[in-house]
Amino acid sequence: MTEYPEFARPEYLYALLVLPLYVWLRWRVLRLDPLPFPGLQYARPPRRRRWLPRLVPVTEAFVLGLGLLALAGPHRVDEWEFVTQRGVDVALALDISASMQAGDFPPNRLEALKNLAADFVRQSGTNRIAVYAFAKDVFTQTPLTMDHVVLLELIDGLSYDMINHTVSGGTAIGDALLLAAHRLRQQRVEGRDQVVILITDGQSHEGIDPLLSARWILENGLRLHIIGVGQPEPVPVYVHGKPFINKEGKHLTTQLDDRQLKEIAATAAGEYHSAGNLAVLTAIFDRLAHLESGPIEVQTRRQKHFWTAWFAGVVLALFAAWLALVGFGTRRPWL
Repeated sequence: MTEYPEFARPEYLYALLVLPLYVWLRWRVLRLDPLPFPGLQYARPPRRRRWLPRLVPVTEAFVLGLGLLALAGPHRVDEWEFVTQRGVDVALALDISASMQAGDFPPNRLEALKNLAADFVRQSGTNRIAVYAFAKDVFTQTPLTMDHVVLLELIDGLSYDMINHTVSGGTAIGDALLLAAHRLRQQRVEGRDQVVILITDGQSHEGIDPLLSARWILENGLRLHIIGVGQPEPVPVYVHGKPFINKEGKHLTTQLDDRQLKEIAATAAGEYHSAGNLAVLTAIFDRLAHLESGPIEVQTRRQKHFWTAWFAGVVLALFAAWLALVGFGTRRPWL
């Protein structure tokens, strides 16, 4: 914010140049004033009061000068520049199924994903972000918001234990995509692009066909980025340090088969990113944080604070002083 003085009507300030001439002429006129009945009323004023008459034209000059300043409209201008980036709307669809507990991304895939998603939020500027968690079912962690503090808290709250995996275990990519995209579409703002970012480590085997969701995304003008997390080799899954036993009574292993994910991304005219390790996943998130950007707009706002009332108060006080000076401080005749 910058501050500087201005005058609404600066042409009045030119009149200040004649005030010295006014003081001189006023002093000459006062000295040439005739003395009515000088023989009857004349008495030389005391020596200590001879300087008081000289204050009359000076006081009048101050009154006129401050009056002219008040008429010029003095004011302070506060000026702000607002730099706004229009930004985009982003829906993060995060897989929290049991396979996200695999330890190939220390300490596990879900915790690594949470840390990177938090960094993504911190770099998102004016983007509105929504977070959806899914396994067999889809859960709205938060709708679109620009409150990044709340977003960080809600992302940190994602955990394996937030759902019952015996009931909601599985991977429903189609449901997650459709819900995230539909909520974005409902809250569309003119001029803002909308993006769905899906992060998963598995194939969809629950819910609607993800290719149908991909077509809906394409038809409604949304963009899609899919991040496949994991490696093509089998990785054992441990939960709280213990082997995760699946419904068949076997120790669950997971591996990334991204053929379906590539097909989903291609159907939506989107992009697929393969993250085989933490460094690659970090690079992908960093790229996405800077990939989606809107135009930057700079707006300047100015606020004026006028000092006219203050000047008027001082003029009134000086005028009262002038009246007291003329009426009581000086007595004619004087020489």
